[in-house]
Amino acid sequence: MKVMLEYADNAEPEIIIRGDISSPQVKNIAELLSGKKSLQKMFFFKNEREYLFDIKEVTYFEADNNKTIAYIGAENYEVRHKLYELESIGRSKGFVRISKGVIVNVDFVKSVEAEFSGNYTAILRDARTRLTISRKYVKDFKDYIMEVY
Repeated sequence: MKVMLEYADNAEPEIIIRGDISSPQVKNIAELLSGKKSLQKMFFFKNEREYLFDIKEVTYFEADNNKTIAYIGAENYEVRHKLYELESIGRSKGFVRISKGVIVNVDFVKSVEAEFSGNYTAILRDARTRLTISRKYVKDFKDYIMEVY
């Protein structure tokens, strides 16, 4: 990203962003500049209790038998959102879809390995969790990493 600052006699600062304004990086910048609060915390459910967590603590979300499960550390919790809703909510928070049923927090991805089939395997920081990045989502995953990080 190219950043240019120039002096102007205007009393009010002006910011112009040129390029692909639909990219996650631009959306993050716009949120920061506008001061809009975005989703930081969510309620998760387990054993008829509600738990409040920061969304950045979630390792990944998985759709399983008409339920959406959030994995936080060694625990898992039910989420009352559909996976596609979480995908749009979490995109600016570091989450990206890696298969039809999984959205991962890229901050928890330690490494990726290519498979012969064209899929990739994401190895998470805990070193025991391995998630498949399906061929369909590999390009989006890589593009997301390159744009945001």
